[in-house]
Amino acid sequence: MDSSEESDVAPAVGIAFPAGNDDFRAARDRCAQACRLFNETPEDSPAETRSRLFLDIIRPGRDRNDDAAAAVTHDMTFRNPSLKAQTPFVKPPFYVDYGLRVRIGGSTFINRSCMIMDTPVADVIIGERCNIGPNCCIVSVGHALRAEERSGKQSSIGKPIVIGDHVWIGANVTVLGGVTIGAGAVIGAGSVITKNIPPSTMALGVPARVVQDLNEAAVGTTDFSDTVETLTEAMRYGRELDRKEEHELAQLSLNLSMLQQRKKAHMPQQAVNGVCQAGDSPRGRRGSEQSNYQDSLLSKPPIIAAGFLAGVVFAVIIGLGIAAIFWWTTCKKCTILQEQLSPAPLK
Repeated sequence: MDSSEESDVAPAVGIAFPAGNDDFRAARDRCAQACRLFNETPEDSPAETRSRLFLDIIRPGRDRNDDAAAAVTHDMTFRNPSLKAQTPFVKPPFYVDYGLRVRIGGSTFINRSCMIMDTPVADVIIGERCNIGPNCCIVSVGHALRAEERSGKQSSIGKPIVIGDHVWIGANVTVLGGVTIGAGAVIGAGSVITKNIPPSTMALGVPARVVQDLNEAAVGTTDFSDTVETLTEAMRYGRELDRKEEHELAQLSLNLSMLQQRKKAHMPQQAVNGVCQAGDSPRGRRGSEQSNYQDSLLSKPPIIAAGFLAGVVFAVIIGLGIAAIFWWTTCKKCTILQEQLSPAPLK
């Protein structure tokens, strides 16, 4: 496809705003704290917990009663395609500046070290079932070209970005403000998107140019006839394992099975139709959180035992001290009383 066919629509016009004002700074500080909490949470934490922390980044003012929806996560949608995940599957670290006008489809996957430099004046929209590779940067903020204009109060300019459904963006891609990437497009790794990309096309380069129409008959389809379904099959594919390797694979499978069981123990109960039972009400959420808290306590018996023993020793010391004071006071009173009752010596 000729690069002149890339788009007839000009990139969106930007909106200036004073990013240095106190309210804008406060909004960025809030988002930075939310990102830090999300990034510091272990990846093997309950999916519901990670979903709620992600919502704290992009929907800070939401009704907390809606958090039950966060319990429907990606691993559940793989087992039950009729479900719809409410938050994307995002691998940390993940960075956003404001988060207030960022909308990401719940079925989208975002790999590590994604940075969204958004603004409060323009939307950043990422559609459903997108795949975004590692180290991608989505930049919707810019500045004036003239130096004297960049030094003014309105020093920042925000432009919207729209990434359509089913878009695949390779690693280390930069998407600049004001552009739209059409549904079904594929962006090659390392590209820089400076203008609109039509739907169902492949674009790559710096700056990115459309190199292929994915609807053309010449574009081959992927053959899925040779597919593995389990990790064990994957480890055996294309090679023969000796006795030692088979033993190690069996041990790995056992360890992973135990890990899955522990992870399921932290998940909320799910009905057959996929409705979250444990998260349907605030009471259910509190019960789930209390259960997780109890599980965390049970997982640390040495610490609990040491603390309990220290408490017992402290109580015994205090008790002995009180008993000693009581004994000394009582003996002193008895001595004084005995002296008062004793007859005076005869002269």
